[in-house]
Amino acid sequence: MFARLNFVDLRLETMHELEDFWRTRVGAYAGMKKGYHQLKPGTGHSLSVVLFDTEAQMRDNLTVLKGVARDATKYRLSEPDVHLSEVVAEVAGNPGPEKYSRVADVTMKVPRLGEVIKGWPGHVASYKTEPGFRHAYLCGDRATGRLFSVSYWGSKADCEANEKSGAFMATVDPYKDMMAIPPQRSYWDVTVIVGG
Repeated sequence: MFARLNFVDLRLETMHELEDFWRTRVGAYAGMKKGYHQLKPGTGHSLSVVLFDTEAQMRDNLTVLKGVARDATKYRLSEPDVHLSEVVAEVAGNPGPEKYSRVADVTMKVPRLGEVIKGWPGHVASYKTEPGFRHAYLCGDRATGRLFSVSYWGSKADCEANEKSGAFMATVDPYKDMMAIPPQRSYWDVTVIVGG
């Protein structure tokens, strides 16, 4: 599976209209498995995570994305910052709505990347004991070592409980000596989901 992460700043006053636009246009992508539109609370910073079955589908969709970005100009304050990634690991959690997400952006030492990819699912699987944990994807670029760990939660409180319990740091600490750049966390309200 492959993921396109797209960061862009949006005009908050057009958000309702944009959500309908995003649902319609992204929902029609060929080969799209699932898509999430997310907003950083209280801001116009947005993140789209769109999952594709194959790398070819993800790359073929770049032409479509250019058209969508052009048609969405009235909603945007910035140009899209697009990251093409392989989903190198994933962990399914508990059933329920996905309302909130945490993204940990980290760069690993490339020679150690295989160890991280192998170990990450086992560490994140510990989240399954938390009722609010929904799903997690480890999206990365094997050439650069840059990873985005994207976890989905039932609510902001569920994500905060995960951090307060120490569970998040328990998944980070085993990899400290493998990191080239430590993780930067960001938090997002999930506003639209398509597919899946």
